[in-house]
Amino acid sequence: MVTEISAFEASRAPRFGRAAGGMRSVRAVIRSSGRVGQVLRFAGHFVEMAIAMEVGMIALGPVLSLLPVADAVNHSPEASALAMTASMVLPMAGWMLIRKHGWGHAVEMTTAMSVPTLVLVAGSLAGLLPHSAAAVGMGVLMWAGMLGAMLFRWRDYTGRGHHAHQR
Repeated sequence: MVTEISAFEASRAPRFGRAAGGMRSVRAVIRSSGRVGQVLRFAGHFVEMAIAMEVGMIALGPVLSLLPVADAVNHSPEASALAMTASMVLPMAGWMLIRKHGWGHAVEMTTAMSVPTLVLVAGSLAGLLPHSAAAVGMGVLMWAGMLGAMLFRWRDYTGRGHHAHQR
């Protein structure tokens, strides 16, 4: 006699088998040396670093507000841009080191992301740009700097494993 449970399990079994086979196919594509696999690994690295930056910004924001310079950060768009840059770049560099990217890549990425903010702050303080330019422009330029550094090191961010990273 067939019970309701066994009939249900029998009708569902092929679907689970197909899903598992589909997951193996997705993993095979991601691990492949083809262009699609490289792009997926690159995007995965970008998302990992973006998450580290956002978590850092959320976690370090309250910590930075406790420092003696918190008043300057609250009243100066330039100081605010520098504090936000630090709160995003430092955790991202830490994540890169945890993921075995190496100090060279972490410093390179930190530089690529921080220099645009420093240029905007300098231009703002020199009176060449409005004071809001540092706070508004740093976000877009920081992300562009990260993407540029990753594209410059395409092979390192699309490697088949972290053994491809600089030590």
